[in-house]
Amino acid sequence: MNPAIWALAAVFGAVFGASIGSFLGVVADRLPRGESLGGRSHCVCGQPILARDNLPIVGYLARRGRARCCGARIPLRFLGFELAGAGIGLATVGVLMLTVG
Repeated sequence: MNPAIWALAAVFGAVFGASIGSFLGVVADRLPRGESLGGRSHCVCGQPILARDNLPIVGYLARRGRARCCGARIPLRFLGFELAGAGIGLATVGVLMLTVG
């Protein structure tokens, strides 16, 4: 199969996986506190997080792990969930590459 298609599939797998990891990080953060999973993402200060700051991995790195609104430190576990998800997505595409050819 065309290497460009596999490269695109790898990028898609990593981005999709990072998005799933980001959501799972929010679930792990909100459920124990009894918060709703609905609605927009918000900072610990209550301000909504801007869409451009809410991109998995990129948003964390661009803001250097701090919230735009108040400068609060964003826990490293959120980046960990996103990186793990990206890795799983990339590994899934890799397994598909090996099995499909």
